[in-house]
Amino acid sequence: MKTHTDTGAPWYPAHLWPYTYTHGDTELLCFIDYEPADRSTGYAGAAWLIHAYAGGVDVIDLLKDAIIRDIEEGAACSLLLD
Repeated sequence: MKTHTDTGAPWYPAHLWPYTYTHGDTELLCFIDYEPADRSTGYAGAAWLIHAYAGGVDVIDLLKDAIIRDIEEGAACSLLLD
């Protein structure tokens, strides 16, 4: 039996990490592509924002670069702690 993860987005991309970004009273449901760190080579890892949903609408094309960087940095820190 399959279980369904309801993340509030129209489609849950199973290969991406869900991350909730909050700024003031604005909340975005984000989906992140993530590559973990490899300490043996000194690679710090990276996170890339793929989708950002507000009210079920993907608004990634409307976000400023600074907000995208903030989301990616926050997601990367969050994923490192998991």
